Amino acid sequence: MAEHAEHEGHHIASVTNYLIIFTLLLLLTAATVGVAFIDLGVFNTVMALAIASVKAMLVILYFMHLKFSPSQTKLAAAAAIFWLMIMLTITAFDYVGRGWQHIPNGW
Repeated sequence: MAEHAEHEGHHIASVTNYLIIFTLLLLLTAATVGVAFIDLGVFNTVMALAIASVKAMLVILYFMHLKFSPSQTKLAAAAAIFWLMIMLTITAFDYVGRGWQHIPNGW
């Protein structure tokens, strides 16, 4: 009875659930490799990042148990992702904006 009370309120994921997610991750990895051999032009990077995002989402939701976490934990994760997007946007603007700088040949 004490063992049941210890796990009360916590989600216990099944082995089947983990195997399904693991299989999906393997299939998505194979899809990433497959896309690398197809010439999609600039969309190769887009497809690779899209597949990587789905894989990251599966890992975060199921292996890190975010799907079964309290709302405050989900809010903290969403805030961290939002902050990361802000930092990446600032970095991208800085990278693109450097084209106006003229560097002499002597440097």
